[in-house]
Amino acid sequence: MDCVTRIRHWLFDEAIPVWTEKCLDPHFGGPIESFNLTGTGPSADPFKRTFVIARQLYVMSHAACLGIVKAGPIADTLFEYLSRHCWQGADQGWVHALAHDKTILDPTADLYDFAFSLFGLGWYYRYSSDPAALKLAHQTTDIIENVFRHPSGKGFHNQIPSTLPRQQNPHMHLFEAALAMWYATGDERFGQLSNELADLFLQHLYTPEIGTVSEFFDDDLARIGDEDGNRLEAGHQFEWAWILAQHQKLSGQDHSDIVRTLVSNAETFGVDPVSQLTINANHLNMSPKDKGSRTWPSTERIKGWLGLYELTGASPWHALENSCDALFSHHLGSLAPNGMWIDAFDAQRQPTSSKIPSSTLYHVWLAFTEVLRLAPEPTTPG
Repeated sequence: MDCVTRIRHWLFDEAIPVWTEKCLDPHFGGPIESFNLTGTGPSADPFKRTFVIARQLYVMSHAACLGIVKAGPIADTLFEYLSRHCWQGADQGWVHALAHDKTILDPTADLYDFAFSLFGLGWYYRYSSDPAALKLAHQTTDIIENVFRHPSGKGFHNQIPSTLPRQQNPHMHLFEAALAMWYATGDERFGQLSNELADLFLQHLYTPEIGTVSEFFDDDLARIGDEDGNRLEAGHQFEWAWILAQHQKLSGQDHSDIVRTLVSNAETFGVDPVSQLTINANHLNMSPKDKGSRTWPSTERIKGWLGLYELTGASPWHALENSCDALFSHHLGSLAPNGMWIDAFDAQRQPTSSKIPSSTLYHVWLAFTEVLRLAPEPTTPG
């Protein structure tokens, strides 16, 4: 079975039937945070995190946009749960986590949660045209721009109150969310935020001398050293490449050289040449730091190559086939329940997961739908 056929089968014949049946929690409401390793029921998590709810809202909204009828009502239910229970109002915004009884377990205002809430709202608005979703998106953006903004003008705080070190990751996902909102609405407010985050990446987060973006920075966005716990994650290099490609398509700014560099370097230092899995982390000198693998870095490898393909025409199919084979040999393979995954393997390729995190569906869904969008043959599901 070729890679595209395998992906189409997994998405529409395995994942969608499973997740439209199991996504929602029949006992406590909202989505299930994670499943046991057999996929038969929830794990023992005592919380529901806002970013996980928002990711599931994205998946079901995107599925509904593709014509999957069962996904639309689930997206509606997730939007109602997210907006009713995780939103504290226009002055405080999104909480970090709820208890099962829907009381606030952790009220922390975290940029990562705000970014994914904005992303989920963008896709839900794209599916539903619900004005309540658009209103929440603007209120979310108000808080980001007015409360999270760093006084230096260089990006945003990770959390409120602020914490160190500063991180690239929430900025990356805020960029992704702003692009989703810009695409869904055409509103230049989100275009301006997208352009600001592109500039932040180019001027402060990206290290052009070595063609990488590291994870952690000091308060002025100077890269901190290895000895302070810094690292490179190939999955994020690929992810930034894909996001920059989406920005180029909407803004017209030319990122093709940087996208090519990010993909090439991540492919060189971040992919195990034997298993073809994308490893978890490298030192700043690009030597391996954590040779284990989670599901998401290998899905981001697929997206990075597809982003480069859209911008330059460079063939992604060899890398895509390798990553696809690695995913289906390990994370999505015979050990995984139907439509789910074994999320983590160690350096010896032995499974280490204690549960199946629902949050991973966002990564697999987005990568695989990008494959189907750009594959050379017809990809409409039956």
